[in-house]
Amino acid sequence: MDRFFTALVLSPSPRYRLGRHFLFWFVCWAFNGFIYGFYYMAGTAHNKFLISYTESLIYMPQHMFLSYGIIYLIRPYFFEKEKYWTGFMLVVIFILLTALGSPITNRLFIIPFREYMNYPIKNQYLIFYSFMGGLRGSTTIAGFAVAIKLLKSWHLKKVENEKLGKEKAKAELEILKGQIHPHFMFNTLNSIYSLALKKSDQTPEAILKLSQLMRYMLTECSKSVVDLKTEIEVLQNYVDLEKGRFGDRLDISVSIQGDIDHNKIAPLLLLPFLENSFKHGANEMIEQAWISLDLQVIGSNLKFKLINGRPSDASPYPESAHVGLQNVKKRLALLYPSAHELRIHEDEDSFMVILTLSLDRIKTAEG
Repeated sequence: MDRFFTALVLSPSPRYRLGRHFLFWFVCWAFNGFIYGFYYMAGTAHNKFLISYTESLIYMPQHMFLSYGIIYLIRPYFFEKEKYWTGFMLVVIFILLTALGSPITNRLFIIPFREYMNYPIKNQYLIFYSFMGGLRGSTTIAGFAVAIKLLKSWHLKKVENEKLGKEKAKAELEILKGQIHPHFMFNTLNSIYSLALKKSDQTPEAILKLSQLMRYMLTECSKSVVDLKTEIEVLQNYVDLEKGRFGDRLDISVSIQGDIDHNKIAPLLLLPFLENSFKHGANEMIEQAWISLDLQVIGSNLKFKLINGRPSDASPYPESAHVGLQNVKKRLALLYPSAHELRIHEDEDSFMVILTLSLDRIKTAEG
C-alpha cells in the first residue's frame, strides 16, 4: 500500500500522473460542492447540493487554467530561468484573466442553469461580485495546486541531492582507500625485504601474512563495512610483520578487550594510525622503540588508543605522515559524521592518537 501511494505521488508514469491529477481535481470539486451546498439555503436539501456540485464542476476549467498556467508555463519558463519580474507580471495577468472568466461563465452557464432549477439569482451574481468570487476561488485552488507542485519538486530535489551526495561520498571514499592501499603495501614489502636480507626464518611466515592481507584488501575492502574482528586480525598481522623486522629492538604492547565479535567497522580505518606509529615512530628510534596499542569495545562504542615513542631530538612529523592522517580524518568525517572523536597529541618524546567511535552509526554510500 505504501509503495502504491508513493508511486501515485512521485512516479513519472503517465498512468500515475493522470491518476493524481484526477484525484486532486475530484477532491477540489467534492470539497467546493460540499462547502457551498450549505450556502444555498433555499430549496430542498437535494436541490441545494445538486446546484453546488454542478456549479463547482462548471467553474473547474478556469481553476485548471490558472493552476496549470502557473505550474507548467510561468514557473518553468520564467521563474526557473530567473525572469522573476516577467513571471510575476504573468501570474497577475493570469489571475485577472481567470477572475474575468467568472462573470462570463456566470452569464453563459450559471444563470441559465439556475433558471432551469428555479433557484433565485441574488445580487452577488452581478459582474463585480462574480469577478471577486472568481478571484478568490481560483487563487485559492491554484495556490494549493502550486504549493503541492513546489513541495513535490522540493522533495525530488532533496532526493536527487542526497543521491548525488552519496555518490560523491562513495567516490571520495574510493579515492581515499586507494591512497591507503599503495602506502600500506609499500611499507609491508619493505618489512619483508628487510627479513629477506637477513635470511630470517620468519620470511615465509611474513609472506603468508602478506598474502592474507592482500586477500583481505581485494575481497573485503570493497565492502562498506567488515567484521571488527577481521579488521583487528589485520592489525595483528601487520604488527607481527613489523615485529619480525624489528626483532628485539621493538617493545610493543597490544591489548584488545570487549565485544569484538558482534560489531562492524569501515575497512582499513585503524591501520593508517598503526602504520604511522611504525614508519614515523619506531623507525626513527635509534635505541629501544616502543608502541602501545589499546583497543576497547563496550557495546557498540570503540575506543582506540595508540602511543609510540619518538627520539627526543626528533623533528615534527613529516608532511607524508600528516597526509595519511588527513585521509583518515576525511574518511571519518564521511563515514561517521557526529559519531566519532579523534584526538592527536604530539610532544617531544611521544605521539598519541585517541579515537572514540560509535560503530553502529556508520553512514555508508548505500545509506
